[in-house]
Amino acid sequence: MNRNGTAVLFPGQGSQVPGMGRRATEQSPAAATFFDEASVAIDRDLRELCWHSSLEMLTRTENLQPALTTAALATWIADDHRPNPAAATAGHSVGALAAAAVAGAISPVTAVQLAAERGRLMAGAPTGGTMLAVATTKTFDESAQLAAATDLAAQFDVDVAAVNGPTQVVLAGAEANIAAAAAAIGGRSKRLEVSNAFHSRFMQPVAAAWSQTLGEVEFADALGYVGCVSGSHVDAGDRIRADLRDGLTSPVRWQAVMTTLASCADFDVYGPGRAIARLARPYLDGRPVRIHEGADAR
Repeated sequence: MNRNGTAVLFPGQGSQVPGMGRRATEQSPAAATFFDEASVAIDRDLRELCWHSSLEMLTRTENLQPALTTAALATWIADDHRPNPAAATAGHSVGALAAAAVAGAISPVTAVQLAAERGRLMAGAPTGGTMLAVATTKTFDESAQLAAATDLAAQFDVDVAAVNGPTQVVLAGAEANIAAAAAAIGGRSKRLEVSNAFHSRFMQPVAAAWSQTLGEVEFADALGYVGCVSGSHVDAGDRIRADLRDGLTSPVRWQAVMTTLASCADFDVYGPGRAIARLARPYLDGRPVRIHEGADAR
């Protein structure tokens, strides 16, 4: 890893805000053109969706995923000073599609098309699941954090959905099981405002369709992509596709991602990324993280 290089990060579900991407299109004709091309590609008015939807409507995963991907990539396109190429790039959950585009594995428009299909499939998965964020004892040992989270999840027959950092993991599972976990864990836990148990067994019924969708897309080899499932550099196109495939039902290993990126000189976050910036800060040792939101919540 080039310590003088810049890591580019993209946020995932939960970061959305009405108005996202608007400022980017006002500042950059290229970003405005991208919004239009993406809208045509998925046959949806992404300007209307991103800028004029209620937060409730925008939070629905079938809307959120293409909207967030479009807004984040438009913000990256609008940045005349963006690192090109970046030393490394990664995205949390659906943000991995934007990261794959910036790395050069797929085009930005293809990333939006895949995000739209991913959102459609996940919205159609059997319901009844939810998610729970849990504060943990601080540890920079990702393997130990994942093992402890796995043991905790097994107590309540739920899954580990994310290892977000040295002090937070996320569990996903049936409503009743998550309620039992929340009651037992108490104040160290917080229910997430989501429509289902993402990154868990609840997504298994749509996993084959998602794999088929990805199989229809050509992924180029790309230097710098860090997989949110593997938590490591993934350069071969087929392996990038596999990491995106496995992310539907496997935990997001964001702590491992940040460990891999820790030697970068600085960090740029594109899209409504304050949550991702907070997750990055324990690894920065005073190095800068710049947030390019491209949002105008008017």
